[in-house]
Amino acid sequence: MTTQPPPQPAAVWKTLARLMAAPGRAHMRIWTPDTDKFSQTRPLRDKLPTRPAAVYLYNKRRTRLLAMDFDTKRGGHAAVERDLTQAVTWITQCGGATVTDRSATGGRHLLVPLAIGTSASFDEITRLMRLLAARLPTLDINPNLGPTEGCLTPPGSPCKQGGYRQLDGTLQAAHNAFTTRSAPDLLPQLHLLLGTLTPNPHTPTPGRTHPTPSYTIGDGDNQRLAPAYVRHDPLPAAVHNFATHGTLAPGDRTWPTPSEARMSVIAHAVWRGHSQASITALIAPGRPWHNGLGAAYHRYRHHTHAAINRDVTKATHWLINNPLKYQPPQHKTKYTQGGPAGGTGPEHIRKWLANAYAWADQEFRGQRYRWTVHCVLQSLAINAVRAGQTINGTPVVGVGGRALSLACGLLSPDTIWRVLRDLRDRPGSPVTHIRPAIGVEADWYALTRQNVVESDPVRLQRARVEDVHPAWFVLGHHHRRAYELIAHHGLTRKDSLCAAARVSTSTLNATISTLATAGLLTSTGRGSVAVGPVSLDDIAAAHHLDDVRHARIAEYRVERQLWRAWLHAREAQREHPTPSTDQHEPTNTTMAPYDGALEQAYLQSVMATGPPDHAGDDHDAELDQAIKAVMSLLGGRVLAA
Repeated sequence: MTTQPPPQPAAVWKTLARLMAAPGRAHMRIWTPDTDKFSQTRPLRDKLPTRPAAVYLYNKRRTRLLAMDFDTKRGGHAAVERDLTQAVTWITQCGGATVTDRSATGGRHLLVPLAIGTSASFDEITRLMRLLAARLPTLDINPNLGPTEGCLTPPGSPCKQGGYRQLDGTLQAAHNAFTTRSAPDLLPQLHLLLGTLTPNPHTPTPGRTHPTPSYTIGDGDNQRLAPAYVRHDPLPAAVHNFATHGTLAPGDRTWPTPSEARMSVIAHAVWRGHSQASITALIAPGRPWHNGLGAAYHRYRHHTHAAINRDVTKATHWLINNPLKYQPPQHKTKYTQGGPAGGTGPEHIRKWLANAYAWADQEFRGQRYRWTVHCVLQSLAINAVRAGQTINGTPVVGVGGRALSLACGLLSPDTIWRVLRDLRDRPGSPVTHIRPAIGVEADWYALTRQNVVESDPVRLQRARVEDVHPAWFVLGHHHRRAYELIAHHGLTRKDSLCAAARVSTSTLNATISTLATAGLLTSTGRGSVAVGPVSLDDIAAAHHLDDVRHARIAEYRVERQLWRAWLHAREAQREHPTPSTDQHEPTNTTMAPYDGALEQAYLQSVMATGPPDHAGDDHDAELDQAIKAVMSLLGGRVLAA
């Protein structure tokens, strides 16, 4: 019998590094021997780096990967293997896909890709990691504690002590895990299994209301989840064992105390359609759960009913506000692609936008910055349609950076202002600054076509005057053009996409790989791609971008109020200036007019006494007299003592 050789590190890195990296993070961190830290950054490439490298886990404080690092320094090789086995068991029970590897020193990584179209916030991951670390002593949670700098070395990467991180299993199996990914309810199921029903960190923005569907039926002790939200799969083995026998399997560290075990059973039961009345019946003497869950409530004696009611209420509220409320079918807010006229816009605006795109492609050729420029140009176009004017056939629009930020797929206002300053100062730019901002009035721009660089009628028809979808805030704006050519214009072959998007083959392949991992695209074979099962609305919903947008709007509203208050205070100061309170300052600061005769008299009086004596107090006295004379006769002032 032959054993298949392990995959080569270069092939493992090329296949898995980009799949593991957070969307939109195009750089990696490199280990530096001098500092013994990952203190340098390099562009993320398919080529295997020569030094240990780590990819970023978070983008915009969200991740699509549950990454666990088990360190031999925390307990030795045997403890690492034991903790890894326990973690894989939990993750597998909850529907997770797993990829593991090992370092040259015996450390292990467990990589769990979250479901397609879903992600987890930094707060969710750190809370979960702390819960797991309390049960798994060798788990190092530090890689997950940096919302911007948190990173982990992928399989195939060089190790500090020499050698490479060795992938467990086949490369094809690992690739399948990253492409098919985990069950959508992996994280809620994991919390249920561990019995830790922590509140959802995602809270609605104050002042907003969310539609609340009817999640429950029945009243009082008979209240239960509505049939549409009930699960029908059996209880996990550990949960069923505790519910019936009240014991844990030898070596099982799922629950540190009976309280977590009890809550896990209650939450699983509620999700499977049980009510407080049915749970009470199951723990009655002679019923299946009497010796297990029933024994866990013996400590409450005569208050058992109140304790069960408290736990059932907590479990119901947690289910409604976590896996039920935020699963994709429950999202009510939809981000619709399309502006006026079904996403195409007026013809003269589309012509300007297509020409502006072509100019940006030439001006910023080979630079990733051009995709940011495209976003700003598109947001200017949609604002020109909504609130602009046409003067002598030229569209003009007055709009601020904050308003453009919302139309640009949540780009920051600082980025918008930087791009606008760059555009209006470049020769041949399609954007001309015609009036600067005054007070609360925004800058005004003319959308000109004096420099025509695009006349292809096909490209003119492809220009879409609409808001940039906020999902690109997560995915990266450099992937947007290729996706829109596929989704809106039916281009499927890679050679046609390269020409239409004006990108290289390698850039297009990286885009297709990223969007396929997110579920937006799917490969149809023979160099063709098609739209995948996930939509941009699903991506935006999974990352709660509606709440990000509302929070951004609230922030901008406060900034505008502060700006108006400052302008009002400045105008009030101009109309009613406050007199100076400094008693040493003269009330009249106007310099006296020049008097030649007076100056000559002063010079004669000074020169008549001869040169001053520099000795002692006489010199100081004469100097004081001279200063007083200058102040009294010529209106001089002492600037420094």
